[in-house]
Amino acid sequence: MRRVNLLLILIMTIFICSQSNAEPNQNMFGYINVTEVMQLHPMMRYFDSSSRRFQLESKLKGDDIKERVEKNKIKHRADLNKLEEKVKELENKRKELEETYLEKVEHMSETEKNYDNMTEKEKEKYNQKRAEFENEFYNQADEIRKKLYYLEEEIKNKEKSSEYTGYLSQGESAQIFTLMLDDVYEALEVVSKKKNCAFVFNSSAHLEYNSSASNTPNYLPTFFNEFHKKSTDPEMNDSEKKTIAAGQLAMWLSSRNSSFSDFNDRRMSAFVMKGGIDLTPDVVDYIYEKHKIGKEQREFIKEFFKKIASKEFENF
Repeated sequence: MRRVNLLLILIMTIFICSQSNAEPNQNMFGYINVTEVMQLHPMMRYFDSSSRRFQLESKLKGDDIKERVEKNKIKHRADLNKLEEKVKELENKRKELEETYLEKVEHMSETEKNYDNMTEKEKEKYNQKRAEFENEFYNQADEIRKKLYYLEEEIKNKEKSSEYTGYLSQGESAQIFTLMLDDVYEALEVVSKKKNCAFVFNSSAHLEYNSSASNTPNYLPTFFNEFHKKSTDPEMNDSEKKTIAAGQLAMWLSSRNSSFSDFNDRRMSAFVMKGGIDLTPDVVDYIYEKHKIGKEQREFIKEFFKKIASKEFENF
């Protein structure tokens, strides 16, 4: 037991000594805004934000671009033709269904001439048969109508996408993003070792303040001005009053997504409030150097992140 105590004392002594020898305020972790690094990646110069695709220049060079555009146009036209053929098939099917329906209606109209002379059982059988026939027709017609609607919407989207023949497909664009992310992780590995960071957080995982269709009433005026007042309801005790207040306050706090939607201060969504090393500018610089981006842009990015952290844009 004594040996164990001596060993523990020795371990604690070594730990205290190592801590006393360590540099004060030494940062042991880093953080990086992956989204911002991706947005600043050199490949993003080829990205079209409206179509969310990359231009062909991001993957192809020279005459291959013209060839690819022509291939895209041919494929686009072929896809559009297939959709239009499906529309024709459904329209023919609907026409046949309507013709069959009218023939049956005409046949049943002949039967209806003798309706008054039918027995109650015959009338019931006839009515049931007609109801089944009409339900079947309307169900089939409605199914065709739905299919035509979705096909027409697909055709509209396809016609709109004709402007994307000069861009990569969405799948190919996703591959470009993957390569960009590979750059981020490669840069992060080098920079984090250089900065002696044992682990790194992704600071782009933060709350987005989006506008909502409905606004929650602000409960704080009531909370600050009337919380101390006695309830006007004689049957309400303090516990019930607190329960209602807690519900109103919880509802107000849940409106955070809309309350600050027009307020744009980066400190609201800061992942790290104090300490740590922001590796974002160094990671961007590493990627820029890898892709042979000019020194002026590299220096500007470093200054940009330095100024943005201290809110000194006017001093550029």
